[in-house]
Amino acid sequence: MEFILYLNLLFMNIAEIEIDVVERNLEFVGNNVQDHRGSSAITGGIVHQGILRIRTKDGTEGNCIIGQHRGDSLGKIHSIKKFTSYLKNKSVFSSNEFWYFINSMPNFSMNRFTLDDYSAYSSIDVAIWDLKGKLLNLPVYSLLGGKKGGIKAYGTYQPRHNNPEGYLEESEEIKNLNFKAYKIHPGPMDTTKTIKMINDVRKKLGKDFYLMLDPNNSYDLKKALDVGQALDDNDFFWFEDPVRWNDFESIEKIYKNLKTPLAMTDQADYKFREINLYSNKPYPQILRGTSRKLGITGLVKACSVAESSKKLCEIGTGGNIFFNMANIHVTSSINNCNFYEYWMPTFSSDFATLEKIQLDNEGNVFALEKPGLGISLDEIWIKDNIVDNIKVI
Repeated sequence: MEFILYLNLLFMNIAEIEIDVVERNLEFVGNNVQDHRGSSAITGGIVHQGILRIRTKDGTEGNCIIGQHRGDSLGKIHSIKKFTSYLKNKSVFSSNEFWYFINSMPNFSMNRFTLDDYSAYSSIDVAIWDLKGKLLNLPVYSLLGGKKGGIKAYGTYQPRHNNPEGYLEESEEIKNLNFKAYKIHPGPMDTTKTIKMINDVRKKLGKDFYLMLDPNNSYDLKKALDVGQALDDNDFFWFEDPVRWNDFESIEKIYKNLKTPLAMTDQADYKFREINLYSNKPYPQILRGTSRKLGITGLVKACSVAESSKKLCEIGTGGNIFFNMANIHVTSSINNCNFYEYWMPTFSSDFATLEKIQLDNEGNVFALEKPGLGISLDEIWIKDNIVDNIKVI
């Protein structure tokens, strides 16, 4: 009997794919501060995301959200249709085969795969892992060979301040929420103000608080070295994306002149291929990854690439609660990621579900133990906010 059940699961195929398109009007965050990325880095306004539903013939449903915490996602939603012929009747247990298919595709030219297509793939992959967990009655971290445990979270906001005083207030908020770590996005502040902010925040939070700085690839080499010296003086845990991700000459010079570890690759167009460019170099010391760009399948592989080079792979924000929970499940199954990125305000990414990602009194987050990702859709909220329904298969 158990063998027959196993065979039934083994041949469980994708029967239906459906997307509920929802609309939200978000409060603006950081619109008073614009860095080199302009308005694309600002949260707020009317946005659309997709509630992805992938079902087997018995009605079991895996879910993910298409889109992230800022920007509109209609392009990503419609990119799901590109995968129709590939996914129809495909086994839900063929995630690796799907990954190899994606990586065989030519990209970034006419009639080929775009960044929206890769984002759509990530949502599909996460939904399929959620579906596998539900079919097997296991949480995803168990499918990945992991175990439940607390993961230290660092609090972070997008750039919101033009002066050190704003970041001092923000650091106080972070500490009062029980975080033990804080990643600062300094935005376009000049070198003098940034160094003052670094010194003041360290003094305010004390020597035992984990601190990171992420200028989102906006510095030239001189500014990176000047600011990096202040990070060295204040014992920062990492220096994330100071220069362009592919400026290898500057990255090497920063590595040779600073003791604060470099964390890189968060801004690469398609992250798995770029991680390989760093894997055989001593720099950066920390690689980056996220299910938002790689799905669960690719993120596990990226972390393994980092592990093979004796490097950390610190996982970045997912941008919605399904990607964020996927990141937590992956972190629970590997040994080279120390932190969870807790992006605030949480209203931008926590929607359409009954569960939320909870922070405990010690500043830790945990994977949910229910089957799959452990997240249930809030069907009442979806019904109240739906603007379209797309039947893909």
